[in-house]
Amino acid sequence: MKTLTIPKDEMTPIERSRAIKAGQSYDRIPCSPMVAEHVIWSTGITVKDYLYNPKLAAEAQAKAFEYFGYDSVSVSPDHHGFAEAMGCKFRYTDDERPQIAEYCLKNLEDIDKLEPVDPKKTGRLKLCLEAVARLQELVGDKVKVGSGMGGPLTCASFIRGADHLLRDMKKNPEAVHKIMAVNTQNLINYMAACWEYGVGCSVGDSFASCTVISPKDFRIFVKPYLKKIADWQIKHIGGAGNLHICGDSRPLWDDMAELGFSSVSLDNAMDLAEAKEVMGKKVALKGNVKPVEIMLYGTVEDVMRASRECIDKCIDNPRGYTLSSGCTLPIHTPIENVEAMVNAARLWGRLKN
Repeated sequence: MKTLTIPKDEMTPIERSRAIKAGQSYDRIPCSPMVAEHVIWSTGITVKDYLYNPKLAAEAQAKAFEYFGYDSVSVSPDHHGFAEAMGCKFRYTDDERPQIAEYCLKNLEDIDKLEPVDPKKTGRLKLCLEAVARLQELVGDKVKVGSGMGGPLTCASFIRGADHLLRDMKKNPEAVHKIMAVNTQNLINYMAACWEYGVGCSVGDSFASCTVISPKDFRIFVKPYLKKIADWQIKHIGGAGNLHICGDSRPLWDDMAELGFSSVSLDNAMDLAEAKEVMGKKVALKGNVKPVEIMLYGTVEDVMRASRECIDKCIDNPRGYTLSSGCTLPIHTPIENVEAMVNAARLWGRLKN
């Protein structure tokens, strides 16, 4: 690829975000790769430091933002933070994301013991609240600060265990609804606590994918609870955040567009052009460069090429488009590849206003 001259941004990320929300003109499409713990490179901390030290987590996110200039930052409990708060046990190491070690609901006879938790007092939820508050102080005047939550079904898969949960959907549907109701209230409690700092939340429900469950089961066990989350955000914040479902979400696109979330993030297995035709008049779209094949193992040229393909497919989406990865970036993704994605938005994401 020949040497490219990257245009300078004409707006700060927060100015761009406010212009988009107000329906005003803006300089380029936003770019928000799903970085999560990838930012530990910026300050040299470990994953465990990031997860358990709110000050260090916020500082790493802020420093990475200052380097890349992308359009959102967040510190997130994700699914493991909520599952741990409910009593699940995880294995933590210095260099990898948490892995489930023990489910907390091994016997359905104990289901009535499940109760929503107070995020201000419980486990890593409390630490994440401290981190988002600090992050808002550090860079909230420059960029939109958020927090990502594991969706209610994904949290249920950790609380009950994936195999048990899938069987329960067929044999004990009432129990699944009980778990989903508790998880949903946990998410609402956390969203309310985040909003005290002016921080909104996104939802990632990977287990709700049609790679795992059927569209019918999605509509029975997942859609009502995602709707409750979106409705809470609309009522109390003025708008719902982003919804991400991994894998095959194609049979769910109409459902996802109906829920009320402001944007839908797509796995790299999905086609942005097709999504634009189905959902583009209802929601903004986000995605979907391959996080492993391209972002982790590809060259800068590969990232630029793949990012441009995504931009070309979706820059004219009626409700807007954000360039991003198709899922969370691997921790060891090359820094220059993240920079290349942001530069692709600067180069090919200019809008004709």
